[in-house]
Amino acid sequence: MSMQTDLPRQVDAAKTLRSLLPAYGLAVEDFDFEAHESSGFPELFGVPGGILTVRCRSTGEERLYATGAESWIGAFMLDVGSGLFGPFTKIDG
Repeated sequence: MSMQTDLPRQVDAAKTLRSLLPAYGLAVEDFDFEAHESSGFPELFGVPGGILTVRCRSTGEERLYATGAESWIGAFMLDVGSGLFGPFTKIDG
């Protein structure tokens, strides 16, 4: 069995980010997600895994996240925390 088949399936990046947005007071409906995993787009940048495009409708902001990198969720959360996608209110609890 190859090493590739032994690895767990790649995390559904869009689903993961959708689950994080409400905790920061951001509306899931305000975001569009587009995964680029087999289009050749990730390979163009030498990114293992894939790339996720995140668009915020209300601000017009668009960002790309390399989902094969270990820190992609952290990069997204830094963008959210800096107000890149609009003001947020962190909900405790």
